[in-house]
Amino acid sequence: MKWTILIILIAYFVAMSIIGLIANRKSKTVTDYYVAGRGLGGVITALVYMSSLVSAGALVGWTGQASSYGVWFIFAGCAVTIATYICWRLLSGKVMRLSKKLDLLTVPDFLEARFESRTARLIAGLILLIFTVPLMVSQFKAAGLLLNMVTGIDYKAAVILFGVIVFVYVAFGGYFAVVYTDAVQGGLMLFGIAALVITALIAVGGNLGEAYAAANPVGAVSWPTTGSALTSTAFIAVLMNNFFGALGAPNYIKGFYSLKGPKEQKRGFTMIMSIVCVIEVCIIVIGLCGKVLFPDLASPDQTVFMMIDSLLPPVLGGLVLAALAAAMMSTMDGLLLMCASTVENDILVRTFNKNLNEKQRMTVARITVLVIGAISIVWGLNPPEMLALLMYPAWGILGLSFALCFYGGLYWKRLNAPGVCAGMVAGAGMFLIGSATGWSPLGLAPIQIGLISLIIVTLIVTYSTKPTSAETLEKFFPAKVKAK
Repeated sequence: MKWTILIILIAYFVAMSIIGLIANRKSKTVTDYYVAGRGLGGVITALVYMSSLVSAGALVGWTGQASSYGVWFIFAGCAVTIATYICWRLLSGKVMRLSKKLDLLTVPDFLEARFESRTARLIAGLILLIFTVPLMVSQFKAAGLLLNMVTGIDYKAAVILFGVIVFVYVAFGGYFAVVYTDAVQGGLMLFGIAALVITALIAVGGNLGEAYAAANPVGAVSWPTTGSALTSTAFIAVLMNNFFGALGAPNYIKGFYSLKGPKEQKRGFTMIMSIVCVIEVCIIVIGLCGKVLFPDLASPDQTVFMMIDSLLPPVLGGLVLAALAAAMMSTMDGLLLMCASTVENDILVRTFNKNLNEKQRMTVARITVLVIGAISIVWGLNPPEMLALLMYPAWGILGLSFALCFYGGLYWKRLNAPGVCAGMVAGAGMFLIGSATGWSPLGLAPIQIGLISLIIVTLIVTYSTKPTSAETLEKFFPAKVKAK
């Protein structure tokens, strides 16, 4: 067991728990618990957004893919960067203003307000629960494997330890705890990425492009083609998954509810774009360096771990591993709180009309966090087969479904409740069928099947049914006053 690394990780976990307990003092109301009182600054919002966006899958998986497939994988990073720009440019300001104006707390709150439909709220809530829990379980698996690999702790014990820490600080501190811990974790992730990039470039010691081409001459800089490690069709599907995941993932969009005002929204926009552009380039560079330094790895996903083990001293290695743990925790805590708010606010209170006071609602929310957390831990120890089928398509399904809800809801007046409900169900359903069965009409990838189904069904149903009332549309599309 590597005691230096273990001590650093334990200190990190203790620090996150303390921050969460301190945040408990600020969560006095449901609004505090779910959206941090709608008073967050732009810089901290950008850090939280980045922490959720750059998961362990990006740090480990993307570096491995860049190592295997070459410099063209920068397009995958470009897809995320462009989607992030669109999301902040088109949604952040509008969502921030509407959340204050209409007292929105959750993503399904937006759907009921915009489409005058509890059914839309319920469908959105169910899609959130069905596809968010598998994402949390996948983070648990990654955390368990990470701790087992670097410390020798039993996998099951590692999953339980990791889960308990996250659930405690989220349950007690709510979104304030998520914000404070994610801000710290975001800073740690930036440090870890910088440490890996600098160390790897020094180790390569020369022209990275030439060194990578020498280590991986076949397809090093060429577009993927049929017969290569990754075909053009599969590559386009990867780009689409990355793009729509970043474009419409509800845990990203919900962060806009907490912005303090327009000034902070603009500051956050500038901050997030700067961070994302740098991080995406760094991840690709780490992957390319990994191929040069470790050309014979059994799995490209081992790239980051080999760099930590071979290139970094124990203390720095422990800090970088803590950054990987931060990537997992910062993704998981936001997903967990979103699930809890869906159960408490959207299903129990709004759908079934349970009249609870503020104290009762916060108690229910905390209990829900712990229950969902316990279920996720159990599944993380031994994921059911059906849950495993949901893990891969979950990100794309959430992105597609809620991109329709928010971009359509805010920029297309004619979109109505039947259209958005039918579109979400069709898109998610066909995406899932394609992923689970391998069904591929005309060679289409699951996300392409889901996108086409969503568009066709939404258009047909929307134009076949009554539009949303003028009164509701006025709230979302206020008439502009002409200057005299």
